[in-house]
Formats: sequence, C-alpha cells, structure tokens
Amino acid sequence: MLAGCQIGPDGKFSWNQKENPISSDIALAGDNTGNTTSPANGSALDKLTADNESLHAELAKARQQFRVTASELDLIKQQLKEANDKLANNAGIDLSAGNASSANTLETVSIEGIVVGREKNTIRIELPRTQLFNANTVTISNNGKTILDRVAAAIKQQYPNQQMMLEAHADSGLTPNDDHQQAIQQATSVYNYLVGMTQLPANQFSLASKGKNQPRYSTASDQGREANNRIELIIYPETY
Repeated sequence: MLAGCQIGPDGKFSWNQKENPISSDIALAGDNTGNTTSPANGSALDKLTADNESLHAELAKARQQFRVTASELDLIKQQLKEANDKLANNAGIDLSAGNASSANTLETVSIEGIVVGREKNTIRIELPRTQLFNANTVTISNNGKTILDRVAAAIKQQYPNQQMMLEAHADSGLTPNDDHQQAIQQATSVYNYLVGMTQLPANQFSLASKGKNQPRYSTASDQGREANNRIELIIYPETY
C-alpha cells in the first residue's frame, strides 16, 4: 500500500509525483483526436460544395436560355408584324387579329353592270355618275334608278346590317369648289333614292365628298377623267 507514497521530512505522507507514461500517452492521443477532421467528414463537405456550385451553374444557364428564348419570341413577333404590313400594302389584305374575322365575313357581291371590288376589309361598289344622272344635273336618270334598284337589292341580301359610306368623286375638269358641290349634291340624291325609294335604313349611311383628290384612273385621257367622275358605295364590316 505504501508503494505509491513516501514519508516527507515533516513525517507526513505524500503521493509519488512520478508521471505515468501510459496516462500521458492517452491524454495526448485524446487531444490530437479532438483537433483533427476525420476523412469521412471532409469528403461529405467537399461533395456538398461541389453540388452547390453545380446548381448555381445550372441556374445561370437556365436564366441565359430564358433571355435567349424571350429575345427570339420578340424577333418572331416583329417579323410577323412586318410581313402582315407588307401583305396589307401590296394586296389590300389585313391579317391582324382585330380585322381577320371581320374581313372574312364580307363576301364580294356580284351586281350586273357594276364594278365591285375589295379593298382591305371593305367592299367598294363603283357607280359611274354619268350612268346615274341626267347630263349636268343632280336628277337621277331612269337608267340610274335601275342601277340603284340592283344595288339596293344586293345590299338587303348581302349586307343588311353593315355601315356604308356614299363617297362622291369628281373628275379633274371642274374647279375645286364646283367639283365638291356637284359631287356631294349627287351623292345626296343617291342617298335620298336608296332611303326613300328602296327603303334602306337611313342610319346605315354616311356621306362624303372627295372632289378630285383621289382619282382611281389616269387623268391623261378623257376616258380616265370620265371614269373618275364616280360615286363609290363603301361597305364596312362594322354594323350599325
């Protein structure tokens, strides 16, 4: 029992202070273990770091792809608009969303002895003023009445609810004041006949005079100037 202690000069017992080599080695080993990261933990951290970097790279790639797709869509929209504008200018056809369905609902009507055509989304019925009126008057001739009766019958059958414009045009041989005055007076006579004699609704029509500002035919010949002296009945897709 006394192997681990000794008696001091004062006659008291004291423990032997000699270090135990085994205990010291154990403590040192414990300190080293606490300050060192295990290989397994290091591998897991590296994997998480790599996964995080990979996700950031994929996110950046997705954002870049979205920007490219959006730019391509804008380009396609612009190209489509330009193609539609070009087609409308060259062929008188409008394919925009607001007009496509309306343009398709108006069919071109056939009227004996009358020029009928389409311009964009409207129908134009061309009435030569020389065939409608007695010479140099605003009085509708018998031949003019026959023509207007045919026109009225076609309107009732094909365009009963459409808005219409009676647009008067003059040739280039009249003064600016005279061509407008005579043109609008003759357009008014046509309006009165269509409403009063053929019973077309008055609120279906509006009137305008273009004078000689919008010639359709060449003004270099008498025949062209005479053809420009006309009344056009313009039929719109909108209803009244």
